[in-house]
Amino acid sequence: MKGTTWVNRCSEDLECLELEDEQPLAQLSSVQTDKMTLFFTELLDHDRDDVICDQDFDNFFEKLVHFADWSNNSSEFHILLEVKQEFIEYFINPLPTKWSELAYYKRVCGPEAGGAPGRTTLEGWLARWALYLSEMKRFADLPLYLQYLCKILFHVIDRTGVGEITKPALAAFYRSVIGLSATRIEEIIDTAYDRMTSNGYLILDYGTFMHCFTNWLMGKNPNGPGQWVLVPPKISLPQPPFPVDYSALNTEPANLEPYVPDKKTNRHSVIV
Repeated sequence: MKGTTWVNRCSEDLECLELEDEQPLAQLSSVQTDKMTLFFTELLDHDRDDVICDQDFDNFFEKLVHFADWSNNSSEFHILLEVKQEFIEYFINPLPTKWSELAYYKRVCGPEAGGAPGRTTLEGWLARWALYLSEMKRFADLPLYLQYLCKILFHVIDRTGVGEITKPALAAFYRSVIGLSATRIEEIIDTAYDRMTSNGYLILDYGTFMHCFTNWLMGKNPNGPGQWVLVPPKISLPQPPFPVDYSALNTEPANLEPYVPDKKTNRHSVIV
């Protein structure tokens, strides 16, 4: 029996796909995907048509303005308008040429991806976040519109201007902006506030909130405080395996438990 060679020739009716071009250049972790998916589905895509447009950003930012009670003449309002326009530029308008010509991004972020120009699907939304976040490692690396979004969210939640986010203020934000029910807020508010303040050790001022916001964008593992910055997770998160114990910082040296290699201890936390 003679050997044969099978040659795969593309049909004239089909395009040959270069599979390597169909791979994304960057990907989010599963935790990041969950957080950004909740942003898309719960805060932007209110009509549940699986696409977002500039009007969806208008609606979200109008909700922030209404909750914070900012006037149209306030500096906060005008900063918010600039941030909204940057979101539209980064997530609705076409990608830069260096990405838009690649097959994968042409498919998920091109004009046809959302059924019409000026619209973005969830897949395109996540693909854009993955591209942008892959170039960032810390808060200072964020573009100005994301740094300002952090400041906007802090002042929105702290709408009374006390300089810190209290637990009642966070609960009010969850209720009025995120749209959680009173029952759901009661279920999660203690956990949310504990995670964002290291079990009450920290004051949730702007510096602390900035770290939470950075973790919301860049945190790739569960249990981070960023899980609670915008839309809380819909499922219960596991307890941290090694909770941090800050008590040693405020304990007199004479009362500290000395470390002895051969001595067993009942501690179940990490001492810092």
